[in-house]
Amino acid sequence: MLTFRLAAMSVKASAANRVDFLSRIAIGAVTQVAVVVFATVLITRFPGMGGWAQGDVLLIVAIRMSGHALAVGFFVGLRLVARLARTGNIDALLLRPLPVYRQVLLAFFHVPVIGDLIVAAVLTATALAHLTVDWTPWRVGYLACAIVGAMLLEAAVQTFLGGFAIRSSGAKLWQEWVEELMATFGSYPLHILPDVARAAFTFLLPVAFAAYLPAAVITGHTTGLPVPGWAAAAAPGVGLLLFLAARQWWNRQLARYESAGG
Repeated sequence: MLTFRLAAMSVKASAANRVDFLSRIAIGAVTQVAVVVFATVLITRFPGMGGWAQGDVLLIVAIRMSGHALAVGFFVGLRLVARLARTGNIDALLLRPLPVYRQVLLAFFHVPVIGDLIVAAVLTATALAHLTVDWTPWRVGYLACAIVGAMLLEAAVQTFLGGFAIRSSGAKLWQEWVEELMATFGSYPLHILPDVARAAFTFLLPVAFAAYLPAAVITGHTTGLPVPGWAAAAAPGVGLLLFLAARQWWNRQLARYESAGG
């Protein structure tokens, strides 16, 4: 109940200025529309990208964008960790009854995410309309799990880097850089990249498990993947496992936290 009240207060405070609230929603929508336009132009000018039809590629973009929007909506507070550690404000969070991680997530509401979610929903509907797959209950359920898995994978990466930010303010730059990297390469079939890049985005920064592999399973593009078919099908679960591991890492880093004042 306390968590819900804090979240409601954050949203209410963000909506206090209606003009600013709506303009920030529009900014979020415009930003994501630009991504959609670029992807649409790319797959229109280069049809059959790596053997993937337009609808198949749009599904990758839709899963990634939906997962990203949800990750921003629930976990954007992790961007504040470096500043909280630098200013010593984590000390105050440690004195409160709620877990520090939850307090960080509830620190503020990122208004543009509403625009992100609207565009993501429209894009998902568009992608589904262009697909020729048979939408069985299994595929519908798997798509929902894929979006949640994409959210958790991005949250895992940001939580892991947020753990570093507890002890090093320079980690904030890594958070921004990695988010941009995932946005740039997470929206297209990774098999069109060189082998080294494909391996890096599968095993080092697991971008492939966010949208590419789940979309491959749904659309039947299961040959030539960088992992076995069963691993590709388990992509949503990978996001969950990485998130749980990142939370353990966060807890260990928080236990080693030293106040900015010594």
